[in-house]
Amino acid sequence: MTLLKSTFCGLMMALCFLADHGLANPLEPGVRLAVTRAQTPIVIDGKLDEFATAVCTPVEYFHPDHKNRPAQFFYLWDDEAFYVGLRTLDQKIYSPVHPLWEGDAVEWYFDTRRDKTFRDQKWGKGAVHCFWTAMEKEELNPRFCLRPGYLDAIAKTGVEVSARRWERGLEVEFKLPWVNFPDFEPKLNEVIGVDAELSYSDGGHRSYRSFIFGSPLSVAQPGNLARVQLVGNLEAHHWAQCAAAMMPIRIDTAWSQGGKPKVQARIALPVNHMKTIGKIVFQVSDLSGKLLGVFEASDTETLGSDPNFVRKRASWPADLTAPGSYTAMAVIHDKQGKELGRVSPRLVSVNMVQGY
Repeated sequence: MTLLKSTFCGLMMALCFLADHGLANPLEPGVRLAVTRAQTPIVIDGKLDEFATAVCTPVEYFHPDHKNRPAQFFYLWDDEAFYVGLRTLDQKIYSPVHPLWEGDAVEWYFDTRRDKTFRDQKWGKGAVHCFWTAMEKEELNPRFCLRPGYLDAIAKTGVEVSARRWERGLEVEFKLPWVNFPDFEPKLNEVIGVDAELSYSDGGHRSYRSFIFGSPLSVAQPGNLARVQLVGNLEAHHWAQCAAAMMPIRIDTAWSQGGKPKVQARIALPVNHMKTIGKIVFQVSDLSGKLLGVFEASDTETLGSDPNFVRKRASWPADLTAPGSYTAMAVIHDKQGKELGRVSPRLVSVNMVQGY
């Protein structure tokens, strides 16, 4: 009896240790983002207050038009719905009356199927491709619709979109209730398929499209969607799998610069979680794996004069790394110097123009 009690106590202590250190709820293999549970009831009013600690995925932080391209997607869930927040830098807001997606809008891809059709090559019940926008022409008028040809994908029960203008662009909230997916039960550690595409109009019809997780292949098939996992909180050990979506990088050589040519490496900082980030370095290696150098991303750049849109920059001599002859990655540490995650270039088109 004493041995049994001792074993039980040991087991409970081990479980408490795992819980305290965030190891009791690991992300499944292949998961690319941890979506945290909402801490308070969410009111769909166009204000992103409830997303103040949500995980964010930035898009177009490396486009040269800082005032009309960078944006942020935020994600939350609870027992009632899946929620998305969007903040954009946008000086020219427009969406046509029809079709609403041929302007400033979001194409949203979502797969909750629990059988072998999950992330299949075909859209079907339990998976939805839909659109939402803040605008009708130049005026605020939040709207939602399903993809033509799949108008019976969901009943659209309780779907809400709300938006507000702010001084540098738009903030939009989207609510997609689980009741529209009757075969899915929302609970901790469930994995679903997601992609988010932001369309841009620049004051006219759609001229630009960017994807958070995938590429234009997501339009054709759910098999291209990212696996995301419903969790309670973002934990330190989640970063290894989530960093690539939370902190994308770009490496390039500026077309105009003084002095000897240098390569610039940039990394987006994760709004809501910047206080977690300590030192960031870029490791550069030749094609045999030999380390050529380690360069700290110490220069801070703010996009569109907005402190929520921030990236870090490192540089090194261009002669050290001839194009096509090296690899590079960002290594992210926390404030205590412990490695959180690593990020490499995406090597896939972010927008509708092929190339990277």
